[in-house]
Amino acid sequence: MSLRRPLVAILRGNSKDQARSAATGDDELPSQRPVADGLPRWGIVATVDEPAAVLGAWVAHHLAIGASELHLFFDRPNPEATALLSGIDGVILRESGEDGWKLKGGKRPGHHVQRQAYNATRVLNENSVDWLIHCDADEFLRLSSPLAEELATTDPRNEWLRLCVQERVWPENGEGADIFAGLFRSPLPDFAEIGAQLYGPERAARMNAGLSGHDVGKSCVRTGRGHVMNIHRPGSGGGRKRFDLRHRKSAVVELLHFNGMTRMHYIVKMLRRALIMADGLRMPSSPARKTQFETAVMRARDPAALTEMWREAQCLTTEEAQILADLGVLNDRPTDIVAHARAMFGDRIDLSPAGFDRALIAHEAEAMAEIYERTGFLPESLMARDVRADRAG
Repeated sequence: MSLRRPLVAILRGNSKDQARSAATGDDELPSQRPVADGLPRWGIVATVDEPAAVLGAWVAHHLAIGASELHLFFDRPNPEATALLSGIDGVILRESGEDGWKLKGGKRPGHHVQRQAYNATRVLNENSVDWLIHCDADEFLRLSSPLAEELATTDPRNEWLRLCVQERVWPENGEGADIFAGLFRSPLPDFAEIGAQLYGPERAARMNAGLSGHDVGKSCVRTGRGHVMNIHRPGSGGGRKRFDLRHRKSAVVELLHFNGMTRMHYIVKMLRRALIMADGLRMPSSPARKTQFETAVMRARDPAALTEMWREAQCLTTEEAQILADLGVLNDRPTDIVAHARAMFGDRIDLSPAGFDRALIAHEAEAMAEIYERTGFLPESLMARDVRADRAG
């Protein structure tokens, strides 16, 4: 029996209650006050440690859609990315710890999440733009209309806008021609009720509201207010970790999350996080995500089992895709990311899955060696095939 009808009936019934609730919550429509002279300037801050091609695409895309400034903090030296991005107007290349971690007593935070928050808070209070977004290099904004216009008409009592996430997934036939291809699914508010029926109990246990990654989203925050920029949302300043700032949901931004640019990338991410946990460093991850880490380690020596794990996390069957589409939580609109990257860099960057995997192995050579030593995983076993080479053959 098809799952489609019962699941759609359940979720459509619940969505009416959610719509009534949302109407009285923090998601009021933007104010329609006239725009003052000049639109607000917005920027993005990210702490990065990715291959140069991804960073090039990230920069090109966000400049193309209206960002005034992009602050990239390299978590470790990246000469290739520095050479690619130096001299681009609006791009500020920085190093994590460039201030000697003076607000941390000179001690480098041990976890990358702490370094991200530190760097983002520094930029937030430099006041070089009116609004600042924190996101990662695997997250790309998609706008339905100019963000500056929404910011200009946002109620001044709202300190930040919530950017809702959509996670990239693949159809069941697997990866596409470039690392930004695919479909995008939104979180399912009723996932606790119907997730096991839709995906099966074991698979659902490795998901957050129907996503393999985070379902929280990110934030766009007013600068110069003394706030603290955390990973997903800002807090009040003054040394307090309080999340009491008034906000609403952005009406124009979709935060596209590529939780693994390729099959190999996703598995490597899971294994790296598993090793961090094994070393005793606290991971601010959900139980579902930690289950993914553990599963990756258990399957590390079996490429077929790892591929199945990736498919369960990031691919949809035809029926699953149809159910999500019927519910209005599957977006099949292509992105402009590759076009923006080509416009800025031409053929200087390779955005194919095979090209990315080659670059990742080179960029993460030391980490890959440690992963192999501790888990037995060989990244080459999951590398994407070079379509151009196959055609030439």
